[in-house]
Amino acid sequence: MRTIAIVGSGIAGDEAARAARKTDPKASIVMLTEESHSLYSACVLPDYVAGEIPRQRVFLRTPEAYAQEGIELLLDHPVVEWSPDRQLLHLRDRDLHYDGLVMATGSRAVIPPLPGVEKEGVITLKTLSDADRILEAQGTDAVVVGSGPLGVEVALALRRRGWTVRIVELLERVLPQLFDNPVADLLKLRLEEHGIRVFLGEQVLEIIGGTRPEGLRTDQQTLKADLVVFVIGMRPEVTLGEEGGLALGSSGGIRVDEYMRTSLRGVWACGDCVESRDRLTRHQGLFMLWNNARLQGRVAGSNAAGGNSHYSGSLNITTVNVGDLAAASMGQIAADLPDGKTRLLQRQGPWGAFCLVMREGVLAGVQALGRTERVGGLLGLLLKGGNLQGRLIEKVSSKGGWETWALRGVRRELIQLLERDVKSD
Repeated sequence: MRTIAIVGSGIAGDEAARAARKTDPKASIVMLTEESHSLYSACVLPDYVAGEIPRQRVFLRTPEAYAQEGIELLLDHPVVEWSPDRQLLHLRDRDLHYDGLVMATGSRAVIPPLPGVEKEGVITLKTLSDADRILEAQGTDAVVVGSGPLGVEVALALRRRGWTVRIVELLERVLPQLFDNPVADLLKLRLEEHGIRVFLGEQVLEIIGGTRPEGLRTDQQTLKADLVVFVIGMRPEVTLGEEGGLALGSSGGIRVDEYMRTSLRGVWACGDCVESRDRLTRHQGLFMLWNNARLQGRVAGSNAAGGNSHYSGSLNITTVNVGDLAAASMGQIAADLPDGKTRLLQRQGPWGAFCLVMREGVLAGVQALGRTERVGGLLGLLLKGGNLQGRLIEKVSSKGGWETWALRGVRRELIQLLERDVKSD
């Protein structure tokens, strides 16, 4: 009987364990985690902080559910040392021999090495314990550093809790990895309508105060702060992998192939800790989204148990809600592409905004605000390389302009979408 060990209990580890059980019903499957809780959704932590859901609704699986599937879940069991040559994981209380190993170690929040970040009220939001700490914080003024999707959600959650909230963003627009203007501008306005002040283009220099924060100093001002939440990004957690000699990719994640195999025989990896290929851009990178981790986990777990599954690549469709206003982004943004032949085609209306990123006549990205269903309608086109198969025609109106296309051989719903926009001018 083979033993499959899975390090990590997030969604990637969970899917790996269940896929391994399905592939080999007789295998011994052991999932190890340093967490004290079984699987929960990090995606709903802002909702928990906001008070919109009770704590028990954060959890997705119970220890009893794993036991019923014949999966041994070891909570509070970090791997102290790894001996790949002997296929051994060294735990605090015993050694575990494995035949197949899946690394699903996830990611860790980035906290910059600034003066004052060690103070008690300086927190991030990555784990359930982080969310509990935020809820325990006392005060009236909160500063959220970073305006990515999580930063926006944390700021809104704290505002719903009655905090006075400010966002500080180093770059010149909110959600800078997902949206160009005008979508980013409209989202900033919506945040301010919710009572959240947004400061763009400011660099945080230090956290002021004694054992707890009293303020946050940037290169332009000092803001009062009883609570500071850093949400400026995640890094792959690859400490154990590096110690065992796993090869890393250029982005810092564990290098894997299309079968989620690592550089070491008998070791697979999945989730936030790996570097994968973007199906739209064909670039290798870190694509830390729930669905990518879920699918990678299925492939890694199945193959560790003797299967032959294939991962087709990561899809990065990101959505964020600012109150009741939805926004979605897919593919590349114009700000990340070279100037010259890159164009941002925009349309705005009472329903929101819709933007297409064009690079040398090829569709490279889509952004929507309000009517976000339009983003999904263009996914098939992006997966085929974004070629519009027709001549780009510019239509300039007295209202400031809108571009549309003469298309041949493109999906009917795309043609209808574009025709509807032109007729509504």
